[in-house]
Amino acid sequence: MKVETAQKRPSKPDLTPTREQEDQWQQADEALRRNLPPGVNLVRTLRGHTGWIGRIAWSPDGRMLASPSEDNSIRLWDAETGECLRKLEGHTRGVVSVAFDSTGGMLASGGEDKAVKLWEVARGRLLRTLEGHKGGVKSVAFAPAGRQVASGSFDNTVKLWVAASGRLLRTLRGHQNEVRSVAFDSAGRQMASGSAKVKLWEVASGRLLRTLEGHQRGITSVAFDPTGRQVASGSLDNTIKVWEATTGRLFRTLEGHTEYVKHIGFSPDGRCLASKAKDGSTRLWRTESGDCLATFPEPASLYWPPGLAFHPHRPLLATVGSDPGTPQIKCDRVIHLYELDLAVLLGQEAESSAHYVNAKVVLVGDTGVGKSGLSLVLNHQPFEATDSTPGRRVWTLSSKEALTTADFPQTRETLLWDLAGQPGYRVIHQLHLNEVAVALVVFDARSETDPLAGVRHWERALRLAHQRQGSGGVPMKKFLVSARNDRGGVAIGEDRLQTILKEFGFDGYFKTSTKEGWQIAEPQATIEQAISWEVLPEVST
Repeated sequence: MKVETAQKRPSKPDLTPTREQEDQWQQADEALRRNLPPGVNLVRTLRGHTGWIGRIAWSPDGRMLASPSEDNSIRLWDAETGECLRKLEGHTRGVVSVAFDSTGGMLASGGEDKAVKLWEVARGRLLRTLEGHKGGVKSVAFAPAGRQVASGSFDNTVKLWVAASGRLLRTLRGHQNEVRSVAFDSAGRQMASGSAKVKLWEVASGRLLRTLEGHQRGITSVAFDPTGRQVASGSLDNTIKVWEATTGRLFRTLEGHTEYVKHIGFSPDGRCLASKAKDGSTRLWRTESGDCLATFPEPASLYWPPGLAFHPHRPLLATVGSDPGTPQIKCDRVIHLYELDLAVLLGQEAESSAHYVNAKVVLVGDTGVGKSGLSLVLNHQPFEATDSTPGRRVWTLSSKEALTTADFPQTRETLLWDLAGQPGYRVIHQLHLNEVAVALVVFDARSETDPLAGVRHWERALRLAHQRQGSGGVPMKKFLVSARNDRGGVAIGEDRLQTILKEFGFDGYFKTSTKEGWQIAEPQATIEQAISWEVLPEVST
């Protein structure tokens, strides 16, 4: 930690723009207004930075907006007038992220020069520089009480610092890739960090509480809702996921952006979630249902950092953007302030959205036990003898409409995954045993060797996959199925069979013949009854 002794005077305000510049800016704002949806109004545009702008932040009282930039500076803006109050200079490379403490008296900034800097807001004075990261700092956040500041870096770590002294409190390790985003919950008990996965930490001890897995690519932004009960993550896979913070359960996936999500944030009342993506759009989502309330365009950019931030008390949303017609290489140098009419946005019919839940049912077992024939008849297809099927097949067992507890229509699809049992596929298919709602473990009733040999392997694979999901995993029911019983009775005794059912915790047993249609209706009905639809993650698209 480096204490700064020199006190640089705040930079003078920018020079007054020419009349020609004012006309150009007014035309740019009018062009943007013409494409705004009902309930969204452009109040003003803040201009002055000469490089891209990173993660912006409002002061706690909402009177000031801070913007970090590639031009190595931070600007503090008067939210009412749009005037640049002062410019903070001290970083030697681009500044990516800023955050105010709970009083608004101190500002933290993180930059590509690997430094975290703490500033006195009232005078624009640099208080101290926090050194220790070995990579650029991409995100900073103050704990709600303002005593600690967190920084996420491209060195794959999160550091917690004591704000008053700049002392390094602890370094949180566990990410295998760069950390792009950090956020505290409203109580300051948990902290989220986004990298290849989302990790939740206990702030007091630095203990890793849980890892949230589900995104197909890296995380760009994390945010807690105002209650601290939910945490959202935006990703390079173009989606947003909302998780239950206490359990890590995936609650909902939001689809709609056509390129990666750069930044997300909850409104102060928690009713809306805003997201900004590389596809040049900002979206507003209703948090209760996942419906997209509005989409408004801003020119797409080449850069990752640009952010957005809700005003802490008023229905204002600040987003980093560009004037229409701006070349990509000069994008993301302005900030738009939008006034949101929440009564209009929440009261109007949402954009065309679909809500669906997929229940994953898997058929597993060794090769040649009769899974392919069983998958046919479970899908109401006529039985036919099949060769051993390589790879996997996915069937839609059923698709139906249902109403949720919030009276939103939801499509519920039951998907049957028939996973090949050849030894060469065992390792591959174990990677597809996540989020299984129902598992049917199949064995050949008349096997001349050990009929249950494959059962032990697949039950263990299912159990381990379910354990890896932790407390937020999908509830799983598993059933034992003996196939090909038309060729004779089960070649193991009843006592041994009951021992297997009890030892491995199977929820039931079916003795079937797909060729002659024995006990096919029973597992079909049981599958639907065993699915816990209300706790499965929903997709809004």
